[in-house]
Amino acid sequence: MTPSPQPPAHPLPRRALTRLAATGILASALVLTGCGAQDALVGLHPAPAEQSVSAPLDTDGAAAVAARLLAERDALDADPKASKEARAEVLSGDALTLATAVAGRAAGSDATELAAAPTPTVVAQSQGREWPRAILASTLDEDTSTQHLHVLLSEEPDEPFRVAASVPMFGGAELPAVAAENAGSPMIEVSDGEGLPVSPEDAVGAYAAAIAHPKPKASELVSVEDPFATGLKATAAAQTKALGKLGTLTQTHEPRLDDAVTFRLADGGAVVFGHLKRTDTLAVKPTAKELVLPAEYAKLTGKKKVTKSLTLNSLEPFVMVVPPAGKAEVIGASELLVSGTGR
Repeated sequence: MTPSPQPPAHPLPRRALTRLAATGILASALVLTGCGAQDALVGLHPAPAEQSVSAPLDTDGAAAVAARLLAERDALDADPKASKEARAEVLSGDALTLATAVAGRAAGSDATELAAAPTPTVVAQSQGREWPRAILASTLDEDTSTQHLHVLLSEEPDEPFRVAASVPMFGGAELPAVAAENAGSPMIEVSDGEGLPVSPEDAVGAYAAAIAHPKPKASELVSVEDPFATGLKATAAAQTKALGKLGTLTQTHEPRLDDAVTFRLADGGAVVFGHLKRTDTLAVKPTAKELVLPAEYAKLTGKKKVTKSLTLNSLEPFVMVVPPAGKAEVIGASELLVSGTGR
């Protein structure tokens, strides 16, 4: 199970938001990650046993692969001088995209001491002995009570497993059983809507449109009651109010599903790992003349103030469950601010 939402990674304090209306200082966008108070995922069953027609590894072997890769990933995260080639040896897909995007922001900082990595639990493995092959694992960060889901992927017979996705879950969120007992979990295309009210691809698109600001597009296909969506909505509203006549805030979310990984659930539903690219655009109104940027954004954009606009780009990894009936629901997500421009 998992997390209650953590504090934003790059928000301004309330007093800064208040000061914004008078001074033109920009408020940041909310960042929510999952964290929780329980030590097991609701609905998760023991990993399937090794069979000649299902899991590519036995449980112990899959757990060893997961432990090694997650430890290597954590070591890379702690080393801002790690090369692109070194990251590509351990990461792939969305995980590599996110790590590459934020690597430049950590340049020049000192490596931090690496804490002991949480012990991973194998949740499921992909069905069959063809490629790609996948392992779905979970870890619990005991310091924050945050449960994470990880996808480890081997694309070809001559390629090792790599970390393809890692997403923190929300407090109280539930991942249904991924595979029937003693069976692997089928991997499906993100566009495959067989037996579902909507394909995972279309569900993600509907979610992205439903959390846009200031004109969200409501949908009966997806729920937007999760902590990530509700937090974004509340903070965007507060920022718009704080800006007043100084500027306008627009927030869009673009699905990035080229590297999405999707599993069929035991109940016929699906779980999809992917990410959104979020763009926050603040257009400066003539009444403001200029907006002075907080230090974080000044460093990111190379500008201390803007007179026309500020654009911030973030990547939002997520995990979404599409049930066989009813609305799709995001059960975990986080946000990484990666770049920005000012004019």
